[in-house]
Amino acid sequence: MTRRTWWLLAAVIAALALAAAANSVFNGFAYDDIDLIERSARIHTMDRWWREFARRYWADISGGDGYRPFTIIAYRIEWALGGGSPLPFHAVNVGLHVAGALAVFWLASAMLPAGAAWIGAALYAVHPVHVEAIANVVGQSELVVALLLALAAALYLHGRRAGPIGRVRWVCITLLYAVACLFKEHAIVLPALLLLAEVTVVGDKAPLRLRLVAMRPAYLVLAVVGLSYLWARSAVVIAGFSGFRPYVVFQVLQLSTADRVLTMVGAAPEWLRLFLWPARLIVEYAPPYIDVAQGVSVTQLPGLLVLLGTLGIGVASWRRSPTTAFGVGWLALTLLPASNFIIPAGFIIAERTLFAPSIGAMLAVASAVPLLYERIEANAFARRAGAAVVLALLALGIGRSTTRNRAWHDNETLFRQGVVESPDSYRAQFMLGQYLFMNKRLVEGEKHSREALRLFPYDPLILYALAQRYRAAGMCEPAIPLFRALFAFQPDAFGHLEFASCLLETFHLDEARREALAALRAGGPTQNARAIIVAARQAAESLRARRARGDTGVPVPVPLPTP
Repeated sequence: MTRRTWWLLAAVIAALALAAAANSVFNGFAYDDIDLIERSARIHTMDRWWREFARRYWADISGGDGYRPFTIIAYRIEWALGGGSPLPFHAVNVGLHVAGALAVFWLASAMLPAGAAWIGAALYAVHPVHVEAIANVVGQSELVVALLLALAAALYLHGRRAGPIGRVRWVCITLLYAVACLFKEHAIVLPALLLLAEVTVVGDKAPLRLRLVAMRPAYLVLAVVGLSYLWARSAVVIAGFSGFRPYVVFQVLQLSTADRVLTMVGAAPEWLRLFLWPARLIVEYAPPYIDVAQGVSVTQLPGLLVLLGTLGIGVASWRRSPTTAFGVGWLALTLLPASNFIIPAGFIIAERTLFAPSIGAMLAVASAVPLLYERIEANAFARRAGAAVVLALLALGIGRSTTRNRAWHDNETLFRQGVVESPDSYRAQFMLGQYLFMNKRLVEGEKHSREALRLFPYDPLILYALAQRYRAAGMCEPAIPLFRALFAFQPDAFGHLEFASCLLETFHLDEARREALAALRAGGPTQNARAIIVAARQAAESLRARRARGDTGVPVPVPLPTP
């Protein structure tokens, strides 16, 4: 293939990626964008930007998780460029996706014939599972990491086609690795991807042991970069090795490691569906839509077959179709950090985390093209039918991506769509309920919050949020059972003072004193807690005095001290 032909094919891929993503530039801020960017004073200034290297990704009030200094610095720059408009953020995301699709084409060109490489990159460019990462601003770190991983791997493979990799190319790969890690944690897998490439698609006839010995200094440098990143990250984050608090479902159900892994085994068909036929896309993959394992069950059998089958394809194709093995291995390695198999993540499945793994999935799909072409090469009708199938898939991908981009336009659109696409996801119902409450649509907000509670009555956040809504509306009677359920699940949960206020108003005086004391022990506002204790004591004395006088009327409600 000539250089001119390659660039013409690359231009078509860029156009496809642009067609699939362009209408997302009209989106506003939605979901995590709101807290991370729109309402974050930290993002709204370039002052002391270097301090981000010693700060966590999420603010302390939002959990204080993660370490992505380059991502936050990029947000600061984009905010400054647009004066707070979401347009520059979305334009950068679209540009990154186009660049990423080109990088995938370059990567595929190192191991596949031109036509197969183009098909794999074209399918990647229009893949609907990418929408969450592209159309939502905070997916930007996923886009950057996928781009840098693809570039680094392509540099490696194209270099190895010409022989040993030179020093300049190794320096470039190392810099890409360091930058990618500082955008998002899962870039840490790059050395493993390069080793995978060496043992699968690199056509060097020298013994593997000798090749690895020759490259040992370069791999040691990569190891130093990775370990340095982990050291810096561990000095900043507070949520253990993963840097993120486990998904709330894992916490409240006190899921063992075995049950967490079994849960993900059961969810594996969702991964397969999203990679190969993502017609249905979901904002919140949560119970009961996703079954949470409580031991071994027959419901995990389809997932086990998917995992074993995928692994089997990778092993079986190791020698016969190295690109297939590389694609399957890429998918597994890049999915592993967010898979919940090794360390618990903050979700069960999140479509944005499939952005980099989908590179491997499309490479594996594209690796079948040369084999199929051999069988239909002599049949003109079959060739035309094959071309028609590819064009149809590209058209379907663009159509589904563009319609899905609009779902991320704003919170109203997103949360309502979340309930439409997955009404049996408790998180989808809860997020819509909270949004409606915040916008003073109380009846509708209560409806969706109650539905979330029905679907999954164990999440402390739902119990606390709904109880607080009732309390704020002066409806302590329905709030009290929710507070009681909250503290039955999580005795150290926040909200003892609010619970004590409701108990005081409804003349549960002894219980009100106990909860106020619990609030004091938990470090709650001392003045308010003591006010409740004093008011409860005075109300009890007043109630005894009235009964001594024979007054059996309804007690006057005790005013609620403000927590």
